[in-house]
Formats: sequence, structure tokens, C-alpha cells
Amino acid sequence: MRVLTLSMALLAGAVGTVSAETWVIQFVDVGSSSGASTSLGLVQGFPVISYFGSSRNLKYASLNPKTRVWNLVRVAAGGEFTSLDADSSGIVHVGYLDADALQLKYWRLNQGQASIQLIDSESGQGGMGYYNSIRLDGQGTPHISYYYWRAPNGSTAADRLKYAELTGSGWSPVFVDSVVGRGRYNSLALDGSGNPQIAYYDAGRKVLRLASRVANIWTNQGVDSVGNPGWFNSIALNAQGLARISYIAATSNELRYASFNGALWTFEDVAGIGSVQSFSVTSLALDSGGNPHISYYDAGTGSLMYASRSIGGTWATQVVDNSGDVGGYSSLKLDSQDRPIISYFDATTLALKIAYGNYLDQDADGIPDPFDPCPTNPDCNSNGIVDGREGGVTAGAAGTNRLENEPIFGCGSLAGLYGNGPPGGGAPPADLLFLFAPAFYLLRKRLLRRA
Repeated sequence: MRVLTLSMALLAGAVGTVSAETWVIQFVDVGSSSGASTSLGLVQGFPVISYFGSSRNLKYASLNPKTRVWNLVRVAAGGEFTSLDADSSGIVHVGYLDADALQLKYWRLNQGQASIQLIDSESGQGGMGYYNSIRLDGQGTPHISYYYWRAPNGSTAADRLKYAELTGSGWSPVFVDSVVGRGRYNSLALDGSGNPQIAYYDAGRKVLRLASRVANIWTNQGVDSVGNPGWFNSIALNAQGLARISYIAATSNELRYASFNGALWTFEDVAGIGSVQSFSVTSLALDSGGNPHISYYDAGTGSLMYASRSIGGTWATQVVDNSGDVGGYSSLKLDSQDRPIISYFDATTLALKIAYGNYLDQDADGIPDPFDPCPTNPDCNSNGIVDGREGGVTAGAAGTNRLENEPIFGCGSLAGLYGNGPPGGGAPPADLLFLFAPAFYLLRKRLLRRA
């Protein structure tokens, strides 16, 4: 049985108001066409972000707990799609696509010591595709879902969903669903026992599907088949291990939310999104009470949006940022007080940005007080630029820190010069465009900007 409900925002034909939600917005990486394919994590409460930057680099940004300065690092070539998770010890784990070699790779950062491993590759012209999702189990072991795109002969007619986990002898890739045409827009969650559940798109039948593994046996089920659903999905599990999924129904251009009670699925149309773009990512998180929170991109207004509801309540949506064309590739996390934090791409300024919900910002400089070394002075270095718009400190190739674009860079950023390193650390695209969507997106925006 299909149970469908509509949000009050949709029924009323207007946007609702999220209770007491205010936003502080900060620039993280500016002037380098960076911020596509963002993935956000929290390390001891401080945000860290993996993302795709120009020119074709996997990059990593971390807010230094001592200096309150963003440290920016070029990790490796590639990174067309990236997914990040951090464990309780502060070790950062990142899965990413190297699109030159069509290889899925893994970057690990532990107290400043970094390493890269190959997760999966294919012979000949074969290789992996765009989407992947990495999660850690209770022991800190990484698991990853991803998309097998091309066979050794170059054919894309054998595309399928894959999964791998790190064992004592290395990574162990397996096909999860043997039916071709399945596996795009995959999103992974692990239950309390470390059992994986993967939401993914079935392009052949235009269905949102869910795969789960118990006792080493994979099964899958169709979740939703109305309106070409399942695009850009994001999965989370409640305390009972039951799936909740945010995604886009592409026919009606709606953000939808599905929840499972162990027997039946319930579906809620949350909000319109204008149109589906290659960067219309949704990101779902559940708070300590099991309530859903979703960040998403509204292509109709070019805005970063945020939706939430209480259990048994109605959905309310809110504009987070509408300064230009903003909100693509968003990634949402909730802090220890259930406050939302969102990383995303600003296509107008070609910058990586971060938004903090319900954080105090006394000097209104775009940096929340807990992360601001000068919480009462909006221009700490007196250079005429508001601190929250200045961005971070980039580690140079020689291992020294350098600043981007400005001779003095942000409140407290001079500390970066003295050796403070990282803290431990449009239509939907066709196959080729779909694979390289972040790179094409950055190029398109740059050309439009110059025009």
C-alpha cells in the first residue's frame, strides 16, 4: 500500500516558517572555482568538508579548533564526486572518483597523516561512475556504496550498483544488484549492527529502490515508482534501523520524503524545486528525536533551502541563502544540539560556503561566535573586508601555508603563516555529462560569469 501525504507548505501554496531558525553564512574557499560536490562532517564539533575544486582537484577544508581559521588542502587529482565521514577519534575518511582513470579511491586523514588507497577499478575502458557514499560502522570501519559505470569494452549498458568495505586484507567490492541500469544516485546508511542499507535509482524502471544486507545476503525492494522518483537521494536510519529517504521526483520536480515502518512506506511531497539540475542534491539528517531535516537546491529561485518537521507535524521550508545562484551540492549535518550546518556551492562567486543554523553571531560578520576568534569585531585585521567573506588559508605545495587573493586573510588568519596546519586532519545530464557534472557545472558558470 502506498500512503501519500502533502506538506502544509505545498497545500497552502506557500513556504512555511521553520521555528526560530536563523542563519550565519561564511565563505570557506573563495576565488578558486571550488565547492562542487561538497560533503560535510564534524570533528569534535568543528566542521570539515571534502569537495571538488578547480582545476580537477579533490580538496579538503577543516576549521582549526585553535586558530578558528579554515585550512584548505589540495588532496589529489580527481574528486569529481566525493563523500566524507569522520569517526569519534577524529579520523576523516573520504571516498572519491578519479575520473581520469575511472577509479574509486579512498583518502584517510589521521592526526595529519594522510594516505590514499584504491578501492575499485576496471580493466580496459571500464570504470566507476559518479556517485558514491561512505559511512563508518561502530568500530570505525569504512563502508562505501558506488556506481559501476563502464564495462572493459567501454559499454555503459552494464551499469550496476556496487558496495565495498575495508577488511583486514583490503577492500572487498561486490555487486549489490545484478540488474543493469541500477545504481545511480546511491546513498548508504549502516544500522547499529553495521548492516548496510542503500537507497538508489533504477533508471530502467524509473523507480527508487532500497538494498539491504543481513547475514551476508543482499535483498532489494522497490520503494517508490510515482513521478520518476529517486534522483539525488539521501538515506538515514532511525533508532530502530528503519529507513528514511529524501529524494527528487523528477517528473513533478518535487522534493519527496519516504519513511518505512517495517511493513509499509509512507510518502510526503515536501516542496517544489523548480527543475532538476545536475547539482540538485538533497541531504537528509535525523535529529536526536528522529525528526527529519533536509537541505536542497531550488532551481526556480537559485536558492539553498532547508526543510524540517517534527514527528506527526507538518513540513516547513525556509530560504537559507539566495544571494545569487547558490545551494548546489549541499551537505547537511546536525551538531550535538541538533542545530543544522550546511556546506554548499555558490555558483555566482564560484566559492565553497557554509551556513550555520541557530548560531549566535554578535558582530554579524558571517562567523558564528563559537568559531570566531574575534566575536565582537567584524573586521579583525582592519583590511576593509568582513571576516566571514575572506575564506581560508591554503597549504602550499611545499608544505608551507599561503593565503589566497588577499595579502592578509581573515580574522586570526595570520596564524596560518606561522605553521598552523590542518587540525588532524538545464536538463538532467546524459551519461558523460552525468559523470563529469561538477567539472561541467564549474565551467558553465565561469563562462556565464565572463559573458
